Amino acid sequence: MQSNYWTRTLAVRINRRRAIAMMGAATAGSTLLFACGSDNDGMPGATTGGGNGLVARASDTTKAATRDGVLKDYLASESQTLDPVSPVAPLNQVIKFTYGSLLTEEPGHLASSPGKLRGDMAESWEVSPDKLTFTLKLRKGVTFHNKPPVNGRQVEMDDVIFSWERYSELSPFAQLASNAASPDAPILSVTPTDDSTIVVKLKEPLSYALKFFGIYGSQSGNMMIMPKEADGGFDPRHEIIGHGPFALTQVTPSVGYKFQRHDTYYDKDWALVSQVEAPIVPEYASRVAQFKAGNLHRLFGNTDPLSEDVVSIKGDTPDANVFQTDLYAVPWIMVFGQQPEGKSPFTDERVRQAVSMGIDRDAWINALFNVDGFERDGLPVESKWNSHLLAIWENPQYWLDPQGKEFGENAKYFQYNPEEARALLNAAGHGSGLKVTSHYPVERLRLQSYAEPIDGMMRNLGIDITIDTPDYATQYIPQYRDGHGQYEGWLYASVTGVMPQAISPVSALAAEYWDKGGAAFRGFSKNGSAGDPELSAMLVKARREFNEGALKSQLWDIQRYLGKAMWGLSMPGGATGFDLAWPALQNVQVWRMQQSVAPNWNAYQLWVDKTKPPAA
Repeated sequence: MQSNYWTRTLAVRINRRRAIAMMGAATAGSTLLFACGSDNDGMPGATTGGGNGLVARASDTTKAATRDGVLKDYLASESQTLDPVSPVAPLNQVIKFTYGSLLTEEPGHLASSPGKLRGDMAESWEVSPDKLTFTLKLRKGVTFHNKPPVNGRQVEMDDVIFSWERYSELSPFAQLASNAASPDAPILSVTPTDDSTIVVKLKEPLSYALKFFGIYGSQSGNMMIMPKEADGGFDPRHEIIGHGPFALTQVTPSVGYKFQRHDTYYDKDWALVSQVEAPIVPEYASRVAQFKAGNLHRLFGNTDPLSEDVVSIKGDTPDANVFQTDLYAVPWIMVFGQQPEGKSPFTDERVRQAVSMGIDRDAWINALFNVDGFERDGLPVESKWNSHLLAIWENPQYWLDPQGKEFGENAKYFQYNPEEARALLNAAGHGSGLKVTSHYPVERLRLQSYAEPIDGMMRNLGIDITIDTPDYATQYIPQYRDGHGQYEGWLYASVTGVMPQAISPVSALAAEYWDKGGAAFRGFSKNGSAGDPELSAMLVKARREFNEGALKSQLWDIQRYLGKAMWGLSMPGGATGFDLAWPALQNVQVWRMQQSVAPNWNAYQLWVDKTKPPAA
C-alpha cells in the first residue's frame, strides 16, 4: 500500500464529514427522522426500525422456535490445535459451541451485556465477608459429550480440579489468575471440600477475581472444563470432549467443522438447532459470495461484513436482514518501544503526547467504520473515542469520555492538534526529524488496517516510518505482544486474547499499566523504577475497591493521569455497526455479549425457520 494512501483517504472522508456538518440542522434532522422511523419503543438495545426499511429490529421469537435445522456458520481461518488451553483466535468459534466453564458472563437480552456473572458448571457461589474466600457449588447431572473414552459420563469434581491445574500450568492467561503461575496473581488455591463444593482462596481481596472462572475475551485460553482423560486418554489437540451445548462430530482439515446438538446438555433452551456446519472460508470475498448464495446464514462479528459493503450486500440480497450492533470499541493498542535502553525517544513524555495529538480520532473512526457513508444512506451510527479505557465501559460510567468536560485539562492531549504535536517534538529535540519502526503482523487480527491510517498521520508530522511485519506465531506473540516494550519504535498489538480488557475495567488498566500486570504490561519505567510508582499505587487501590461509586471515581482519576502520561495508547475508538442475516435465521442480536469479544452467547437460542429465505 502506498504510504500516502491513508493520507488521501482520510482527507476525503473528513472533508466530506465537515461538508455534511455545514448543511444545517434542518436537513440533518429530516435525514435522521427518515432513518429512525416511529416504531422504536425505546427497548434497550433494540435496533432501529428504519423508516427506509433497511434496518431490522432484533426480535425474540423463541416461543415459535422448532428444535431442528442446521445453522450454516463459518470460520474465517483454521486453528492448528483444538486444545482450549491455548489462546488461539481461530479456535474461539469452535470452543464456543463445545466447551463450558465454571461461570460465564450474563448476556444482555435485546441489550448489551450487563457484565455480571451467571453459573455454568457452578450453579451457585458465595463470597466471604473478608472477600478472601469463594465457595462454589457444582451443578448436578452435567454430562460430557458421548465420545470415547469418556462416553457421556457425568462431570465429576476430579475433572474440575484437573481442569484448573492444567489451566494453571499451561495457559498464558494463568499468570493473571493463578498464584502458582505468577506470584503476583491472586488465586492461591482451588480445593474441593466434598464432591460438589469448591473453595477458592485469595492472597488479597480483588474485585474481579471470581470472573477468572468465567469466559471473558478470547474463548480459548480461559479455564474450560475438560475430562481428566485429557491427560493421556485422548489428545485434546485433535479431539474435543466438553460439556458444551454442541459436540464436535467432524473435522476436515482446510474444509471445515460439523457439530451435533448435545441432547443431554443441562440448559435445554440453549441449542435450538440440531446441527452446525462451519466451513473454513478464509477469503472475505468468498464469505460474501457464499452469504449471497444462501450457503451461510449470516455475516457477523467485528470484521464481517466490512462497513463499506453493508449497503451493497443488502442491495444484492434484498431479502436479507440488516441488524445494528452494539458499539464496537477497537481493543487493540499502540505500545511505545523502550529500546534502545535509556535512549528510546518515548521515554520523553512530550513525544508520547505528540503522537496522541497527531491522531485525528474522528477521521480514523470515520474511515474504519464508514460513519459518513452510513449517514449518507440514512443509517444512524454512534461513535465514541477510547480513553486509555475502552468506550465499552461507559456503563456504569467507568469510561471517562476524552471529549467530555469531566476529563479536565488533560483532554487536550486527545485532541487533533498537529501544530502543537510538531512543537512538542521540536521541544523534545526531534525538530529535524524522528525515525520510527512500526511493527504489526499482517496475517491476522486486521492490525494492518488499524495501523496504516495512524502511521499515515504520523508521517504528516514529519516522522520517518519503516514498517516491520513480524511472523504472528514465532515473532509477534513472544517478542512483541508479550515483549514488554523491549524493541525499538512502536507496536500495534492485541492484549493477550482481549481477556484482561473484557473481564473488568480495572483489569483492563492494570494489565497494561501496572508493572505486575502480566504479559500485557508495556515495559516502561519512570525515574529508574519499573512502571510508574504513582500510577501503580492508584491501580493497586482500584483492584481492591468493591464500592461502585468509589471505583468509578478512582478509574476517572487514573484515566485523567494517563491522559497526560500517555504511557501508551488505545486505538482511537469505535462505532456501532451492522450485521447481515437471512430471515431463516431467527433470534439474531437477541442475546448479546459485551462488544462480541466472547461470542458464545451469539449462538444462544438461534433457530432456523425453514419457511423463510434462503429455504430450499
